[in-house]
Amino acid sequence: MNTTPEQISARTAAAWTAALAILGGITGYVWEGPFLAVACALSLGGGGALGSLLSRRHMIATVRESRGRAAALGYADGIADMMMLGISAYSAAVFPLSGPDAVDAAERRARRNAAYHLTAADGLPHEVRAAAATALAAIDDGHDRETRSALQDLMKVVQQQRRGA
Repeated sequence: MNTTPEQISARTAAAWTAALAILGGITGYVWEGPFLAVACALSLGGGGALGSLLSRRHMIATVRESRGRAAALGYADGIADMMMLGISAYSAAVFPLSGPDAVDAAERRARRNAAYHLTAADGLPHEVRAAAATALAAIDDGHDRETRSALQDLMKVVQQQRRGA
C-alpha cells in the first residue's frame, strides 16, 4: 500500500466523500423519499469532495514539513549519539581501567582525532557542541574527575536536546 501524503490524502478524501454522500442519501430518503435522497447525497458528497480538495494542499504541505523536521531532529540525535560514543572511546583510551600503559599513544591520537571529527559534524546544536568541547578539553588536560563531570554534563545536554525537540 502506497503511503505517500498524496495517496493518503486521496484515499481520505474519497472515503469522506463516499461517507457524506451515503449519509446525505439516507437522511434525504428518511425525510422525503428518493428525490430528496439523491439531492442530499449529491449536496453532501459534493461538499465533502470540494472541502477535501481545498484542504488537500495545506495538509500535504504540513505533512512534508513535519517529515522534514523529524528527519532533521533524527539526524541531530544520531550525530549526538555518535559524538558521545567517540568522546567516551577517547576518554577510555586516556583513562584506561587497566592502567596508564594499557593504551599506546597512537591509539589515543586516533581516538582523539575521531572524537574531534565527530564533534565538528554538521547538524549538531550549539549547546551540544559547547558541552562536547568542554568534555574534550577536560580529557586533553588529563583530569579524571573533571572529565567525568564534563561527560555527565554532555549526556544531560544531549538528553535535553532530545526532549526539547
